[in-house]
Amino acid sequence: MNNLGQLFTTSDGDELTGLVAGDYFLDFMQGTITQPSGTTTNMNKSLNDIGMSQCNSIGVWISDADAKIFIGSTISLADHQLSHIVNNYGFTNVRVNIPTNSTPDASNQMFFMASTDGWLGYDFPKISHQREEIAGTSSDTLTTILSKHVGAYNQFLITTENAGSQSIDVTIEFSENGTDWFPDQAYTSPITVTAVAGSNFNAFATDVEHHFYRVRIVNTTTSAGHAEAFNIFYNFVKDRGV
Repeated sequence: MNNLGQLFTTSDGDELTGLVAGDYFLDFMQGTITQPSGTTTNMNKSLNDIGMSQCNSIGVWISDADAKIFIGSTISLADHQLSHIVNNYGFTNVRVNIPTNSTPDASNQMFFMASTDGWLGYDFPKISHQREEIAGTSSDTLTTILSKHVGAYNQFLITTENAGSQSIDVTIEFSENGTDWFPDQAYTSPITVTAVAGSNFNAFATDVEHHFYRVRIVNTTTSAGHAEAFNIFYNFVKDRGV
C-alpha cells in the first residue's frame, strides 16, 4: 500500500465551469465525475489506481453558496459558504447539488481537492471570485440576460457592452428572495447604452451585498424589431471574512 498522501482533483487541475443546475457525483474509487446529463469525466487518479480504500479530507468550492454537499453517507453541508473543508473523515464519494439560481443555467463553477491524508495537504483558498462573459442579441422584449444568487460575495462588477449599431436599454435589479425584484437606485429608469465607440458600455460596481442581482436588456427603440449584439462581463468577488 502507498502510505504517502495522495491528492485528487480534475484531470487537468482546473476548476469545472459551465455547469448546469443538478447533482454532480464524485466517485473517488473510480476517479470519475458524473454530471446531471450523465456525462462522465475522469479525475487525475482513482483510489483503485493507488490501491487505497478511502479519502480522508476534502475541500470543495462552488460558485453558488446555496449549493449542498453530501460527503459519504452521513455528512451534508448547506451552510451558505463558497468554500468547505472537511478533515479526518473517511469517504469514497461526494455528491454536490447545484440549485437552479442562475441565468444562463450553464454558468456555475466548481473546484475540489481531496486527499487520502486526514489533513488536507493543500492550502485551499478562501479568497475567490466568479467571473464570466455572456454574448447575446437584444430584442423588443425586456429580457433577463444574467441572473445570479450572489450570497457570500462582497463585490459585484458588471459591464454591459453594446456591440451593435443601435442603442439598447439596460436595467440592473436586486432581490433578497429571487422572486421579488427591485431596480438598483441608479437604474430606476433604464440606462441607455449607445453604439458610439468610447461610450458604448455601462459599468456597474458595488459592494452592497444583496442576495441576488440580475441584468435585463431591451431595444431602446422597440418598434423596429432589430437585434443588437451585446456582451456582459461580470465578476463577483469574495475577499472578506477570511
